[in-house]
Amino acid sequence: MSERELAASGKAAGDGEQEPNTSTHFLFQSKVFSLPRGYFTLHEHTEPVFSVHLGDVWGKIPFRTLRESFQIDEKSEDARLLGVVEKGLKYVKEIRPGDSIPRELLDGSASWRVEERHLSIARGRLTLQLVSWISGKEEMITDPYELEKIVEDPQTKVRVQEAFSKLAKQFGLPDERKQEIVDKVDNLARELSYIEALRERFGHIQKMMIKLVHAKKIFRSDQQLSNDITRMVALAKQPLAHFDDIFEQIAGQTAEVMAMLSTFDAQVAFIRRMRDDLHTLLMVWDEMIDMWDGHDPERDAETESRLKRTYQFLAKNFLISKVWQRGG
Repeated sequence: MSERELAASGKAAGDGEQEPNTSTHFLFQSKVFSLPRGYFTLHEHTEPVFSVHLGDVWGKIPFRTLRESFQIDEKSEDARLLGVVEKGLKYVKEIRPGDSIPRELLDGSASWRVEERHLSIARGRLTLQLVSWISGKEEMITDPYELEKIVEDPQTKVRVQEAFSKLAKQFGLPDERKQEIVDKVDNLARELSYIEALRERFGHIQKMMIKLVHAKKIFRSDQQLSNDITRMVALAKQPLAHFDDIFEQIAGQTAEVMAMLSTFDAQVAFIRRMRDDLHTLLMVWDEMIDMWDGHDPERDAETESRLKRTYQFLAKNFLISKVWQRGG
């Protein structure tokens, strides 16, 4: 499963061992929620609706209409679950009656999975911090392959163990309790692996923007299309800068292992909050990422169609913020 595949059913290892109930699953009582193929989603990325199949079309029922038309009492369990659905749609694109509640709302962990490479990168970054800390020589390496080589280097492993021993002493722990520090660093790596997965996902948007610039060169003789691409790049500038700001915040907050360990619980809460914010923002871009991945711009109708859809996407989602920016 890729880093962006959501656990739509909400099931994970161990879920099958417990009896589903309304504290962990979306178990509704009203018959409207038993309609075949019905599911909850966000209309236009903002309004939660219940989508139902009506013959040859899909109907989208806003939650207010659901409550009024099907007499769902505001104090009922169904009403409470609808409130949980609204919160849950921040983390998953679709929720179906019977699904388990997203893990973000249950225990703070993520409802989606990361690849092993993301965990390796996160461990590499922390390892580099430990080595820099114990040696007093700061190193900056961002290339994943270089990080992996450093982690596997025998000398690095020796230095890391020295760092763990020194950290244990800093926190007043005897060397035989060094494993407590090791476990905390490993937990931090697991939390940060989600940030690495999201950073990789954001990289697809950056590649898409490069393709737009390339497309402008291809269609430079088409004044209208060339102007449209210029507007697309302008519309994307602010949301992309927002992503950069979040990643910079994370980098600044997690730059020192000692500081992270000193405020471990607060650091985990911060990383998870940033993870959820990034995840929510990136979900909006999923359609564009999937559309442009594996497609290099050419002077053809297919590329023109993709450019048109991209313009529509950017104008629909980011034009308002652009106007407000100008008016500020």
